Amino acid sequence: MIRTVPVTAGLISFTLLFAGCGGGGSGGSSEAQPDLSGVIDIESGTRVDSDTADDRRVDLATANNTAVSAQTLPPGATVGGYLSSGSDTYANFFQYFEDAVDVYAVDLSPGDRVSFQVFSCPEDLLPAGAAAPERSLRILKQQAGTVVEVASQSASGDLRPLVEVLDDTFEPGSYLVEVSTTSGIPFRYVLSLAGEGTASVMNTSYSTPPFMIDEAVVTLAPASGNQPVIAAMATSQRRELGRGAWLLRRDRPRNLATMSSGQRESARQETLEWVRELQQQPGVTSAEPNYLYSSQQVSPDNDPLYSRQWSLPLIQTPLAWQAAPSAGADIGIAVMDTGVFRSPPTATGDWHPDLSANVQLIPGQIMDYVSGDLDIDREDSGQRDTNPADPGDGKARSSNFHGTHVAGIAAAVDNTQGVVGVSPGATIYPVRVLGRDGVGSSADLIDALNWAAGRNEIDVINLSLGGLGPSNALKQAIDAAWNGGNGKLIVAAAGNQGTDEPTYPAAYPNVVGVGAVDGGSVRASYSNVGQSVDVVAPGGDASRDANQDGTADVIVSAWGRDDTGSFEPGYAGLQGTSMAAPHVAGVYALMKAEVPTLTPAGFQSFLVNGDLTDDVGPAFEYGAGQINALAAMDAALDGNFPITLGSSPTAIQFNAAVLSEQLVFSTYPEGESVTITDVDPGATWLDVSEPSDARPLSLTVTADPTQLGGDGRYMATLVITYQADGAPAATLMIPVSLSLGSSSDERNAGRHYVLLVSADDERDTLEQAVVSASRGRYEFAFDEVEAGEYFLVAGSDMDNNGLICENGEACAEYPVNGLPEKIVIGEEPVGGVRLSTSFRRPTITSLGLPRVGFEGYRLRSGPKSKTGGEPIRNVESTR
Repeated sequence: MIRTVPVTAGLISFTLLFAGCGGGGSGGSSEAQPDLSGVIDIESGTRVDSDTADDRRVDLATANNTAVSAQTLPPGATVGGYLSSGSDTYANFFQYFEDAVDVYAVDLSPGDRVSFQVFSCPEDLLPAGAAAPERSLRILKQQAGTVVEVASQSASGDLRPLVEVLDDTFEPGSYLVEVSTTSGIPFRYVLSLAGEGTASVMNTSYSTPPFMIDEAVVTLAPASGNQPVIAAMATSQRRELGRGAWLLRRDRPRNLATMSSGQRESARQETLEWVRELQQQPGVTSAEPNYLYSSQQVSPDNDPLYSRQWSLPLIQTPLAWQAAPSAGADIGIAVMDTGVFRSPPTATGDWHPDLSANVQLIPGQIMDYVSGDLDIDREDSGQRDTNPADPGDGKARSSNFHGTHVAGIAAAVDNTQGVVGVSPGATIYPVRVLGRDGVGSSADLIDALNWAAGRNEIDVINLSLGGLGPSNALKQAIDAAWNGGNGKLIVAAAGNQGTDEPTYPAAYPNVVGVGAVDGGSVRASYSNVGQSVDVVAPGGDASRDANQDGTADVIVSAWGRDDTGSFEPGYAGLQGTSMAAPHVAGVYALMKAEVPTLTPAGFQSFLVNGDLTDDVGPAFEYGAGQINALAAMDAALDGNFPITLGSSPTAIQFNAAVLSEQLVFSTYPEGESVTITDVDPGATWLDVSEPSDARPLSLTVTADPTQLGGDGRYMATLVITYQADGAPAATLMIPVSLSLGSSSDERNAGRHYVLLVSADDERDTLEQAVVSASRGRYEFAFDEVEAGEYFLVAGSDMDNNGLICENGEACAEYPVNGLPEKIVIGEEPVGGVRLSTSFRRPTITSLGLPRVGFEGYRLRSGPKSKTGGEPIRNVESTR
């Protein structure tokens, strides 16, 4: 036991918040240092809802449920909060309280986005069968003494986020943002405000993408001597995937089908530990889980909508066909998906009648890459083969026949029956990479991509699939297929999560990520935004009839049935970014059939230049815009590939702490020569350096706040004029914003529980204190701490369920959030410890591997401790 320092009531500051639940000591006398002390910094722009359940529990909540009581937020704020339509008790005796509305006062400008993400308690704390909350996000404007709704979104039945992106017509000014709920379970939320061009701000939960248990994808250094290195690794099976990548499988006596959820969780954690060991092996450049990717469809609609192909006229396809008489002939589209309908699904079966004339196999080549437990091929379960027929699964309206639907959108035959594809003359090369439940592994996909990279028959690869696992080996396979812009065009679904969190492979640089719009060219409610979206295309939205044709805006294409025991061709209406991607693949096929010299780099150049699309909204939400087949044909037939300049970042956001930014320029197509001839800062408070002579081109932009009148948000547009050899001058416009006046003292992430957690697998909370923000940070101290090893963590409990650091809550871990390390307390005091808290979470790219099984840290609190012990006294830290 370390030195004991008595704690008295007189040491507790009146300004701190009191709590009635238990945890270790704080404070200490002025004559001795505490055993452990430090500071928790708060991320810039962080705010907290003023009436969380935790605040209500101690009667210190300040209502913010009306326009009059609205809580003011700075530009770019991230605020954590709590809402509930009623009051009750969790299964662990903690209480939640009614708070149906929160209102915030904000300044908004065109291009800004407002995101509202929600997070639920663990199921075991809620009543059985509890419903997801009905909730809404509204942007309001006070006009002539009344409040007018400017924009709104609502959702129920799930926990998907709501995202509102403000278009160029939006009037800048002061607004109210209202978040509310009318029924369902209590929930935490994170409300994020982001300016135009800001990178992902919605990473407020740990990404836990699925992966195969006991499998890893390893990439070896070129000079390592692959076979000896692989042979030295203790694995039961290994398979070369190409380009230095290998799939390794451990021989473990596991029956995955009979595992409990707890056993499966433990197996996932063991797999990650094995991957970490592989990362340390000599000759290994990367080791990662064998991530799973899934089809990006939303459940199919049940109505017979065979003739309702509204998506074709929406993107001007009928007019484009007049300029493309070949209709995509001799262009190969590799549809990497669940395979294609065949009746029966054997090598002698008949393809779907709307696809049969266009489906082509390559003799002697593996075209069914699904392997292992994901394979449900009845001919040779678990094995690869030359037959990419969709094996079905005997279920009605399942994810099977997804590839059939995708292939039909891209290239269904014009045969007077069923549906017609965007490029009805193109050749479909079905490649099966998705198996059971529409799920496939990165290893199988990597192998298929490496194969396709070397096939001259294939011109475009459609990937209506995706996931959150960023695979280095997958990126290498994509880059090889892209081949510097002279290989295959890779088109991928942007994802159906409705967030700005990157989805792979769509988010990779050499992939055209496609978001979805409805019949009115409005982003579908599920469609992702941000880095994953380069362009949008019709993907449908069953909740809307935006084109007012009397039916839901779903995409109708080829389908199949096998639930009766026999395979029957048919049609179905689906929605998803899976449906949007093949529209773009089909347009490329139309273009390349008429202009064989068109390359993926040329297509990308047209896209960046705006030659292929209609402007339908902000770039963050719609990328380059909505694909227009007629405009694409005009651009291709013109024969002049534009040389276009792009910048990174695409927009600049300055604040009081960041007043300088370097712009790095790239050209489309790659490697072309461009000269910057003029730079207009667009504002007197901006200074721009001369462009560098080196390649890549770059320049530095600096803001000078001394020229401005005071606090506020200032906007400008930096205009870069450039010229390629022999081409007319062109301009690149870069939005710039400067936010001043948000003091660090105003930062607040809510009452924080600081915990010392046992360093064993149990992670029991042994010591606990509560601290409140002061001068934009938290100060904590512990005394009477047993010598030993601990994890030091802190976080908020906004929903008062006895857990901190859950997704959507503020969290700090020593030394880095997401990568906690043990802190050792011995005979000497440990002081000056520094942590940082935020509602954001590090990405997998930062963490290296997913964080599996983490649900937060339990508080020592309430009438009975959840760890089984007696409740302990909680003392507010005064430091």
